[in-house]
Amino acid sequence: MDHKPRLCIHAVSPPDIPVAAWWEKTKELTGIIDYVHIRAPEWTKREKETAIDLALKEGTAPEQLIINDEPELAAAYGLAGTHLPERRTIYPASVSWGQSIHSVEAAKKSEQEGASWLYFGHVFASDSKPGKPPNGARALKAVAESVRLPVIAIGGIDADKAAECINCRAAGVAAIAYFYDAAEPRKAAEELRTRLRSDDNEG
Repeated sequence: MDHKPRLCIHAVSPPDIPVAAWWEKTKELTGIIDYVHIRAPEWTKREKETAIDLALKEGTAPEQLIINDEPELAAAYGLAGTHLPERRTIYPASVSWGQSIHSVEAAKKSEQEGASWLYFGHVFASDSKPGKPPNGARALKAVAESVRLPVIAIGGIDADKAAECINCRAAGVAAIAYFYDAAEPRKAAEELRTRLRSDDNEG
């Protein structure tokens, strides 16, 4: 191929954050990242709707928003889709969906069931997975090479590790702490985007 597709960056909402505080951080990322992923299983449906409304009101396109395990909300707002946990075996028919997977076998199954993207993790040690050993870059590469879907690396991502993931055939990266624990989220996003470009990964 003469032109590589643009590598995508997903910002995934952290746990236990109020909607307003989430948006204060997230709005600094807009224009740099590609997808805003509303995870927040602890939020009520109304809080999730408020989060979507905030993002849309301030200029985030619906197709840049992903919401966890809420196909009805994704359909109602015309979002990019909904993201499912690996345990989910009933798949939405009305919206695009992605899934978190942790093995080649699971990746192939999701592809066969009609997934549009996959998250593979956790690739590196992550504070959100304390005590659980990471799957590693080699496993990421095996998954990415086993399917035609875009595979997004997640888990312990920072600017340096993102470049390693791309070298392992990932189509992009997703991060939580890298953005939301940063003193300057926008600067963190810019560093990540620059690093992906600097290794000539974006064609």
